[in-house]
Amino acid sequence: MKNYTTNSHGTNVLIKAQTLPYEEMRKIGFTDYAKDRWYYCRLVKFPNNKKYRNFEISFNVTIPKDGSEMYIDVLDEDFCQPYDYQMMLRDSPLFEPCLIVRDFVEEQMEHLQNSGVFSGHVKGEYI
Repeated sequence: MKNYTTNSHGTNVLIKAQTLPYEEMRKIGFTDYAKDRWYYCRLVKFPNNKKYRNFEISFNVTIPKDGSEMYIDVLDEDFCQPYDYQMMLRDSPLFEPCLIVRDFVEEQMEHLQNSGVFSGHVKGEYI
């Protein structure tokens, strides 16, 4: 994995966010309950079997409305902490839970990039 420059929130600086008109942001799936930022959250979809029964990993995007730095978080909801699947895959490239998370995150990144909210992300690069 190449080294990447990150912003103060640990997000790759090559990934840029822009806000779209209110109706479009809502249609894409963002909320603005906190009036100063847009927020997007999706739970990773794990296979429905006993092996993954208690896995709750979320993909989260926060885009401040004032234009300050956005951030992307992948969180382990059970432990309320970041789930660094990219680092774990570097050490164990075939670790199945991380592969599932990686694929889900890449789907979400593609959705947000195709929607016009994100630009600059290249599949497989550091988030």
